[in-house]
Amino acid sequence: MSNAFDELVINYHITEVCNYSCQFCYAKWDRPNEIHAQGKDAELMLEKLASYFFDETDNKVKVVFPYKSVRINFAGGEPLILKKRFSQLIIKAKELGFNLSLITNGHYLNNTFIDNHGALFSMIGISFDSQLVDGRKNIGRIDRKGNSFDEIDLINTVNRLRKVNPSISVKVNTVVNSLNFQESFVELITQLQPEKWKVFQVLPVLNNHLLVTDDQFTEFTNRHKQLDDLMVVEDNDAMTNSYLMINPQGRFYQNSTTQSGYQYGELILDTTVEQALSVCNINWETFSSRYKKEPSSIAINLISDTEYQAKHSTSAKQGVMA
Repeated sequence: MSNAFDELVINYHITEVCNYSCQFCYAKWDRPNEIHAQGKDAELMLEKLASYFFDETDNKVKVVFPYKSVRINFAGGEPLILKKRFSQLIIKAKELGFNLSLITNGHYLNNTFIDNHGALFSMIGISFDSQLVDGRKNIGRIDRKGNSFDEIDLINTVNRLRKVNPSISVKVNTVVNSLNFQESFVELITQLQPEKWKVFQVLPVLNNHLLVTDDQFTEFTNRHKQLDDLMVVEDNDAMTNSYLMINPQGRFYQNSTTQSGYQYGELILDTTVEQALSVCNINWETFSSRYKKEPSSIAINLISDTEYQAKHSTSAKQGVMA
């Protein structure tokens, strides 16, 4: 590709820990050995990534995609559950020269965090799957106290973000499943006016009872045709063999269309970034088509450790990609 891309996006899934227990989420196993908890190892990894991706001379990714800037997109799990540790890492990433973004379930995206850190981010994405209390409860978007992030919370949070940071881009992620495929989000999304509404088809993980047929997924997207300028749709085919990913331990790994699991790279801190990247064999055509509504951006996805164990699916975690 000869055209320059404005921004390379790196999705860093910082933790598997979450206050919700969504049934389609991969985070169903014991907490892995996450690098953010290993002293300053996460800072060292960020420094190593910065040294490589900001290098003008020895960077094979930039030869293929000549980007102008690099954004770290923090995802999880729920990044904000790490509280002070998360604040330390976003400040470090900003100091290194990265642009910042965040994918969150919104539960801890409170006024204090927004007022203190909202100005650091160029984009914040909020995962939101149902406007119905029972829908959120049955999906698992509810904490141990029975609290969930509802549409009023979403509206108030987006308004606060835009007040604190008028230049911020807001994204909403929705995973279409058997519990919400008959809902209409037209009024809500029209009111929010996010820069992007990303709509995913649910993938099989530990069970199949939340799956929707291709026809049901199409029914959902057709119901929202008037939001076509905001809606970016990803079905199962679009989410296979097309992500470059790193888990919380600091390893790149590659998903594929096979059911035989994944290939894993070396720990970034134990080798060069280029060597750690060598495990990845990205389908760049599929990769690029995902951002057809954002032709100046590409993304490298760093994803969570428990997906190592997700033997029932070969696609990347849903609802968390930039």
